[in-house]
Amino acid sequence: MSSVGLFAYGSAGGRGGVDLGEVPFVVVDVETTGLSPTSDRIVEIALVRVEGGRVVDEWATLVDPGRDPGPTFIHHITADMLSGAPTFADAAGEILSRLDGAVAVAHNARFEEGFIAQEFARVGISTAPLPAVCTQRLARQVLAAPNFQLVSCCTVCGIELHDAHTALGDTRATAQLLTRLLANAPALRFPSAPVPLPRYPRLAQPRTRVTGLRKGTDGWIQSLLGKLPYSTGDADPAATEAYLAAVGSALSDGKLTGVEAKVLARLAGQAGMGAQQVRALHHRYLDGLRDAALADDILTSTEYRQLITAARLLGEPDYFADLTAPAAETTDRPPVGKQKGQRVWCSPSVSSDIRDRLTQAGFVVASNLTRNVVTAVVASADQDTMKVARARELSIPIRSDLALGDMLGTVATSSSPSQQPGGAAVEGVEPTESRIEPSSVAGASMPTQRIPQVIAGWYLDPSGRWTYRFWDGQHWTEKVSAGDGRTWSDSTGLPLWCSPTTDGLVDGHQPHTLTDQIMTTQKTDVHAALLLTVRCIDAVENDSRANGCGVAPWYYERAAIIFARLDEPAAEVAVLERFARQRHAPGATPARLLDRLRRRHQATGAAPSNHLAGEA
Repeated sequence: MSSVGLFAYGSAGGRGGVDLGEVPFVVVDVETTGLSPTSDRIVEIALVRVEGGRVVDEWATLVDPGRDPGPTFIHHITADMLSGAPTFADAAGEILSRLDGAVAVAHNARFEEGFIAQEFARVGISTAPLPAVCTQRLARQVLAAPNFQLVSCCTVCGIELHDAHTALGDTRATAQLLTRLLANAPALRFPSAPVPLPRYPRLAQPRTRVTGLRKGTDGWIQSLLGKLPYSTGDADPAATEAYLAAVGSALSDGKLTGVEAKVLARLAGQAGMGAQQVRALHHRYLDGLRDAALADDILTSTEYRQLITAARLLGEPDYFADLTAPAAETTDRPPVGKQKGQRVWCSPSVSSDIRDRLTQAGFVVASNLTRNVVTAVVASADQDTMKVARARELSIPIRSDLALGDMLGTVATSSSPSQQPGGAAVEGVEPTESRIEPSSVAGASMPTQRIPQVIAGWYLDPSGRWTYRFWDGQHWTEKVSAGDGRTWSDSTGLPLWCSPTTDGLVDGHQPHTLTDQIMTTQKTDVHAALLLTVRCIDAVENDSRANGCGVAPWYYERAAIIFARLDEPAAEVAVLERFARQRHAPGATPARLLDRLRRRHQATGAAPSNHLAGEA
């Protein structure tokens, strides 16, 4: 064992030191402008977390070194790629948080140690030595190889080294190598256990990159996704809109070329997106195509082929497998007006009687699932079908066909004998009734025609302080969620921000709020939308001062987007600075707006405001 500088190296088979057992490993790799830690700088860093022999997380970013990128012929990083990338100081908080509580791992770890230590020192960060493993040193004890460079060790172990001399490619290969070496090496012992690392602000979004894009057998998009880290964080809304616009342009002719794929890769990298974020945008694009095709609940064969083609080109060949293909060749829709009312979808085994009663109650029974379907009525026999799985993916509330009394105004009857009381419950279905009357559908009194109320469920939080808020069917509640599976209570300012309109509906499927009004107004009168948004900003700040609840970023972000579209950069910066000065709500994610503000300051050459220095 040895302990020098930033890393305290463990050794295999030693008697002294500490056995860290199941402590996770974080594999790190850097690309640099040269070989000297004192005079050269990091231009890219990646960290891959390994737990129990499995990779569970990845993160990577380009780093602006404040100088030329150095040997571009080795790492293929150009000055243009580094323009707008975070500095090491911007990324230091993220790096520290990912190394915290773990054993650092690198191949030829002295190299990574020297550069990371120097970068920390430049920022003013000091820490106790981190327990560390050098896979090159460990390989010398375990492998019989001609040399112990990473590529040679991987070859001996049968590991494919993809994207060599990219930080993410090298960390992925090193993570696999680590697992192989640990399986054949004596137990590792370390000079000390991990110590808590200092907290440091996370000041900017990462900047990812895609190199060596190849179509191969899996297509351009699968290659793109495979070269990005698993996940990064929420991208700037303007950047995501630019990416979606590029997807639409690329697929407009039913093909995806290599040039178009490289444009998408560049936009994804500039937005700092990981594979998860890109895939989510693809799903959003495909869902938009689905909604447009099924706006009138009629799917033509031409539309069906277009949907299937788009899904295939985006690497999601089964995305529309839940759709019912047209029985005959059709090109044009028949001249039928769109039916009014909330749309519900019934699984195949739901009886025709229940479908008729839903129609009589004012609902429109849709043939296919779209995001404007307010609920999916599911029979127990259908709970494991692909279409019901798709309903869950679209976050459509699922109801048993035996529990529709609140929707129909009367008690529902069974769709099949197996669904009688005592039968199997539908997994994931909300049981809203405890007793089923044995009366027949024919004998039940039919409700009068009415406009259905918005069904209880989770919707986007109209206050903007959280991601979701629960609507109980009549009013907004204090139940909120940040979208991570946990729920909280937040009643501050509820009457002001969560009052629905008199009809309680937006397009028949969502409670109407101020955010909806702004988005709708912006389509026809951008200045009126801006005025309403600024008034909302005044109100949320007054609300925050009165209750200490903090402000949400939504209204500020919307104002910034509108100012950007109006080509008023000074006003955009002003509203972003106004947000930065506020106390932020507990469910809010301010980092995205603060990063937008920093990039605007960099673009104009203005000095960042003092309050940005302390923001995490």
